[in-house]
Amino acid sequence: MKPTLHLNAFNPQPFAARRARLAEKMRELAPSGASVAIIQTAPEVARNRDAYYDFRPGSYFYYLTGFTEPGATLVLTAEGRATLFCQPKDIEREIWDGYRLGPQAAPAALGLDAAYANTEIDAHLPTLLDNQQCVWWPFATHDGLAAQIERWLTPVRQRARAGVLCPAQQGDLCQLLDEMRLLKDPHEL
Repeated sequence: MKPTLHLNAFNPQPFAARRARLAEKMRELAPSGASVAIIQTAPEVARNRDAYYDFRPGSYFYYLTGFTEPGATLVLTAEGRATLFCQPKDIEREIWDGYRLGPQAAPAALGLDAAYANTEIDAHLPTLLDNQQCVWWPFATHDGLAAQIERWLTPVRQRARAGVLCPAQQGDLCQLLDEMRLLKDPHEL
């Protein structure tokens, strides 16, 4: 079994501070302040058949969450609300995959506002995109993410007659995060 997150030693404060700084930058860059960032972790890579290479989380995702499990997505609003989509708790799978935090324990353990199973992302994300001016995501880092974002924006566009505004802009989150990561905080050192 692979341990993933040592809850006794984990301090969510540095990651929460980074999310707060990113949210502040997002507010500065959107005139109305209404924007949302979507950050996925790296995918698992198959070694052969049913064996995988040791998982390494995506750098941007880890920088903002400290979360080391695969199959996760962070959604951060410019107001600073952080929502995590992660693998559901499954005791039987933990025999093979190692301990999973699960959406029920994630908010308290990681200092987040909410968490849901990653199987619920298609149901929740369009609502999180409602009435936002800009969607930030790391361009050219994850295959298929651009198509997923378009799929999530489609129901938002369909509610335009009901007065729901759809994000008209998309921004490369790499620009903001790369600038933030130039100066190392005490936790990184």
